[in-house]
Amino acid sequence: MKLKAITVAVATCILLTSCATTSSSENKVTSKYKKMPNVSNPKTYRIDTSTTYQTIDGFGAAYTWYSDWLFHENKTGDKAMDALFSDAKLSILRFKNEYEYTKKGIAENGETMLKYYKGAEKRCAEYGEKPIVLMCCWSPPAALKSNNQINGTGDSTLRKNSDGAYCYEEYAQWWKDSIKYYTNLGIHVDYVSIQNEVEFTASYDGCRFDAYENEKFASYAKAFVAVYHALKKEFGDSAPKMLGPETMSCEWRTILPYVKAIKELDEESFAGIAHHLYVGGTASEEKKSVDPDSFITNFMTMGNNFSDVKKWQTEYYIGHAIQQAELINNCLTFENVNAYLFWSGVWSTSNSTFENADLSSVMWNGSWRKAAKYYVMRHFSEYIRPGYTRVKAMSGSGDIKTSAYISPDKKTMTLVLINKSDENLGVLISNSDFNYTTMHAYQSVFGDVAEDENDCWIDRGTLVPTDEVGLPPKSVTTVVLYL
Repeated sequence: MKLKAITVAVATCILLTSCATTSSSENKVTSKYKKMPNVSNPKTYRIDTSTTYQTIDGFGAAYTWYSDWLFHENKTGDKAMDALFSDAKLSILRFKNEYEYTKKGIAENGETMLKYYKGAEKRCAEYGEKPIVLMCCWSPPAALKSNNQINGTGDSTLRKNSDGAYCYEEYAQWWKDSIKYYTNLGIHVDYVSIQNEVEFTASYDGCRFDAYENEKFASYAKAFVAVYHALKKEFGDSAPKMLGPETMSCEWRTILPYVKAIKELDEESFAGIAHHLYVGGTASEEKKSVDPDSFITNFMTMGNNFSDVKKWQTEYYIGHAIQQAELINNCLTFENVNAYLFWSGVWSTSNSTFENADLSSVMWNGSWRKAAKYYVMRHFSEYIRPGYTRVKAMSGSGDIKTSAYISPDKKTMTLVLINKSDENLGVLISNSDFNYTTMHAYQSVFGDVAEDENDCWIDRGTLVPTDEVGLPPKSVTTVVLYL
């Protein structure tokens, strides 16, 4: 979490953008995109189900700052829950552990988290699933910090005891008490990440750890393993699994020392890698732009060196909508991540446009709207369900980025096709390997800069195997194949 978190203190005073609550089913498609384009030379799209890659755990987002605004006067909470968890079917909720931030024995954000969890739980149950919760720590309580503050200034880390040792056991006790609190509140925590952006010294909530203990910083590995043992002792086999180190970076050389140090202490404690994408590629926060292909080398290095390890990308937001779609696809196909989480599911409308918002924007009075990146995530999340396996897919064109996923029962296949060019393109999907009988297509035409919700998530209806799938310029299309 970068510049957005730094502006938390002032963002509540700069609410400039009005919000609409139009649902995707009410979108009025502009005349230019009422129909899929016809092309004279469609490419042959091929699927090879015998070549398989990672199993998907899910897609999701964080619900942290501003999330409580959604329920102000109970105006739009249910509509937002429907959009996030019924329509887009986001299945992973990333929460911020604020247990005992300000008051002993409670987390003041706990009730808001419970509303999101119960909202997701209710809607996931309608399609036979349960939400997954990743509980993350930005900072432990001030009393456990070397600077005696929540923020990360002054290279703050865990405090030391009177004997000069870092307080790993006290930290583990706090984590155990935290999970007990959230469990008793009614939130089932599936995964824990003990520190957000562990290698970063933040001016907002933060706590720096190094892989190995030194005079200046506590050991992430020692803290990680201490928490693991405390949770196992308290909860046994139902204890949350632990992901880490949740670095700002997706670079293997940054992540490896933390993973190595954990495994040296207790290999059983480590359930998988979590990381962000703020370091490892080329992006501009000022221009709201990202180069999706600039990450490929690091994605491939991560995929090759951690081929047998679960990998979650747990936070990112920079980039135009069409760039975000390509970045997600690259992360899935080159790193083989099992889960992809956008930064914030709900954020203040301050200084945001339709494209420059997070998944959704909210004003202090509860007014709410979906944003372009909501539709980007929906192209992956709604029809690529937990348990689906990525299989080999070839679009026939370097301008069409793609990935394909098959359901556990082998009866459904979901394809994502991204036309990154400025031309109309099209594909004919070969049924030589997956003998589907019908398919259904959903399409968003984002352009270089997404401006119109009415051009997002256009329902193209049911198609037959001989139908061409037309791809407008700078568009994303999700195609679901059925046996």
